[in-house]
Amino acid sequence: MVYPVEIGWGVDVDGSGRDGVPLVDLRLWGKSKGLPRPYPLICHLIDSGAATEVLWRDVLPRSARQVIADGLGVSDPDAGRLLAFWTALHDIGKVIPGFQMQAREAFARLSGYSTDGARRDFGHDGATHLFLGRVLGELGYFSGLTGGASAARVAQILGGHHGCFYRVDSREFDSRLEFPQLGAGEWEIQRRAVLDAVTGVFAPPPAPKAVGIESAALICGLVILADWLVSQEDFLSERLDDLPADADLPALCGHRTRSAEYAVELVADAGLGRLALQGGSFAQEFPDYPPNALQRSVAEGLPPLLSGPGLLLVMAPMGMGKTETALHAARLMGDAAGTAGLFMTLPTMATSDQMYQRIRAYVQRRAEPDVDAAVTLLHSMAWLNAAYASEPGGGAVVTGDDDPTSTARTAATAWLRGRKRGLLAPLAVGTVDQALLTVLPVRHNVLRMLGLAGKVLIVDEIHAYDAYMQYLLARLLTWLGALKVPVVLLSATLPRPVAERLLRAYLYGARGRRHRAPLDVAYPGWVYADATSATVTTRVFDVPPRPPLGLDLVDIPARVKDSSTAEKLLVDDGVDRSAALRRLLAPVFRDGGCVMVVCTTVAEAQDTFTVIAAWKAQETAGARGDGTDNSGPVLELLHARLPAREREKRTARVTAAFGREVEPRPPAAILVATQVAEQSLDLDFDLVISDLAPVAQLLQRAGRCQRHPQVDKAGLRPKWATDNPRLAVLLPRGDEGDLVFPDRWTGVYDRSLLRRTNDVLAKKAGSGVAIPGDVQPMVEEVYDETFHENLVEDEINRLMEDEARAGIAEMTAVEAPSRLRDLEPLTTKEIDEDRVSTRLGADSVRVVCCYVDVDGVRWFDPERTRRLPETGVGPDGRFTPAQIRAILGESIPMRDGDWRRRDRDVTAPPPAWSDNATLRELLLLPHIVGADGVVSPVEVGGRSFRLDITLGLLG
Repeated sequence: MVYPVEIGWGVDVDGSGRDGVPLVDLRLWGKSKGLPRPYPLICHLIDSGAATEVLWRDVLPRSARQVIADGLGVSDPDAGRLLAFWTALHDIGKVIPGFQMQAREAFARLSGYSTDGARRDFGHDGATHLFLGRVLGELGYFSGLTGGASAARVAQILGGHHGCFYRVDSREFDSRLEFPQLGAGEWEIQRRAVLDAVTGVFAPPPAPKAVGIESAALICGLVILADWLVSQEDFLSERLDDLPADADLPALCGHRTRSAEYAVELVADAGLGRLALQGGSFAQEFPDYPPNALQRSVAEGLPPLLSGPGLLLVMAPMGMGKTETALHAARLMGDAAGTAGLFMTLPTMATSDQMYQRIRAYVQRRAEPDVDAAVTLLHSMAWLNAAYASEPGGGAVVTGDDDPTSTARTAATAWLRGRKRGLLAPLAVGTVDQALLTVLPVRHNVLRMLGLAGKVLIVDEIHAYDAYMQYLLARLLTWLGALKVPVVLLSATLPRPVAERLLRAYLYGARGRRHRAPLDVAYPGWVYADATSATVTTRVFDVPPRPPLGLDLVDIPARVKDSSTAEKLLVDDGVDRSAALRRLLAPVFRDGGCVMVVCTTVAEAQDTFTVIAAWKAQETAGARGDGTDNSGPVLELLHARLPAREREKRTARVTAAFGREVEPRPPAAILVATQVAEQSLDLDFDLVISDLAPVAQLLQRAGRCQRHPQVDKAGLRPKWATDNPRLAVLLPRGDEGDLVFPDRWTGVYDRSLLRRTNDVLAKKAGSGVAIPGDVQPMVEEVYDETFHENLVEDEINRLMEDEARAGIAEMTAVEAPSRLRDLEPLTTKEIDEDRVSTRLGADSVRVVCCYVDVDGVRWFDPERTRRLPETGVGPDGRFTPAQIRAILGESIPMRDGDWRRRDRDVTAPPPAWSDNATLRELLLLPHIVGADGVVSPVEVGGRSFRLDITLGLLG
């Protein structure tokens, strides 16, 4: 008989064992949950090793394989063989009494196995770590605790397959020290029998001397992935009738061959694979948009610089097509580096939702024919996105795969939608938090590293992050440099010191030492840092002359003074925008046009919308009966404190009305919004009105003014709109005319940045802002970090706050790979990703407003047509996806505070929600509905909340 593999160490051809090592006991079980009978451990181990072989061959891109092979000091083929062997050892720790006793019937069939030392609190992952650390030296692995010596490092990798690593302790690895929980006698004999059998089946190459930190992290991620794939109940159930009758080598090798065939199907069904995009020029990739100066500069200047991985930083004015530039550059960089995937990150869930549509359309257009190009959407509320999530009731996945010219399959599989798996898809779009979690010591962060390795990472709007997030981003770039991951960073406004820190962080990871050479960062322009040579190249490009941004500085009272019934404000401790807005918006009521008004807080946006709605009612009260449309402008309100389903609907309406397509553009409209409308939403308005904000945010908002030339070409601008874009900035003034910052504003923005921005704007009020000439100087002046003798108190406070935020990030983030000597600090069992924050000061809760009738029944709506699910209707009382989706669709994010802790009984969710990981953290805001149908607000912790169908949550 010819076997599919070579015969390895410790097992004779006849399968009888050698050196006194008996055959594996097939009664030792590895999986039992959901199965009619237990699945043999040795078969599960062989399954996982075979899956790793398939993943190495068919899924891992060349760049990721190279990082692993280099970290082992072996060839690509030998690295794959070693990883298959190691993966097949990951559950050897299940050969202990404490684990085998968990399946009582299976354990009863074992004879000759003592229960001495059995402990339920001794996990089989720890047993794997401990046993392999003791015996791998016998197979030629190098012992020692420093320099990544292979025996301890491999033991630690495999012991970490549950997502957390154990500390390496030389005393524990001393075989002379007894650990009763491992089990002696037959247990030790069988552990060695399993090791002997796995070695024989996979015939690994000689052991490496050391395993580098970066490669160790990726290897562990691959082990976890293979284990998850072959642990699916459907797969195990199907294999139960296809198990070897004997444990000799020929039988086990035959199982390996069949497992490899099954693994090919498992990988395909999971949606894993390598993305392959068609080559071509920028014009071929984006035929609807002739390349502009930025796009031509990158398309022509970047390719000669590419020899492997690197980082591209693009800094260009608003509205220059940075997204298309990034996608074109990412394809070029990925081809050069040997990657086969893409992950695009954005600041918010709303912008991620919109970008998901664009990326999916791009992939459908540019993917090679008949490829699996699953696109996942990664944020906590992704499954509420109608374009991404399954239909309620478990219907088919709605993906928009309706392009008749496309054969690319972009639907995300059910497996990829599972927890912690989305980043393993060939393509992903999500919030930047999903990437930053990689460098926080959370369970399974190595799986995120595996998902990023082999992709190109695009980070948009990098100016939008505070000092805490900037530090985490820099640490992430250090890891990505070490993992040879190409990166594209995009920003319209970025202080030079921040740009330099990010570039140096990437090069530090790529080279393992600090990059201290001077860096030239130009605006508008782009910088490319080569990971291999540390060569940094800067390019500038000429932006065609643009009309300057018109700047209107409009004073508004810092306290409410108008108390008339029609215009009484909901917010009585902020500013009074009413007179200024009435003047600025009068042309819209008279001649039409589209305007965006951006307020600092949700409450102020709700207040402003209420005031404008009252004006509209007054203006249209005398509508003529001659058929003329006198209904007034369309009003929209968009902010974060809306039920998730409603916010999604409004975002879709806004992007349709003010996006690139001119057809649905309303003749007259006013959007009142908060910061959610300033980032990555591709919107166009005739005028933008904004509260004073830091200059970076103001310039972003100004970039939404007269953004799309097609609107001009269609003649849709109103007569009052000037030939140049215009930004009106509202400045709060006190009674003496001095600048006054309401507490609401300084709770959102730093006081010194507001004051500095006001000073910079005052210099430009007469001449306007030259784009791009004035952009970088304005940003540098406002965000200047240089200490000088004239620093005032609020500037000192800002610098101290930034230092504190960076310090917290430094304490929280995992170390740079070159500083790690051990894998254990990468993870901790005490921190779960659901409990850790990638944003300081963003502690929030999600609330669900419900309506309680006189009988105590809770409903989603005041009309009491949709009952709140209090118990699950699925098997075993579990909540169905449709139920969970319905609940989350009504959830609203809110800043956490004492109000929640003071009245826990009021906000307590139904008891059954505590059994569901998705629902247990939600809070209820129960509105009482009287017998007369009148709805009362909710009183919680001294605050009164009320959900308004138009305004959102008030209170």
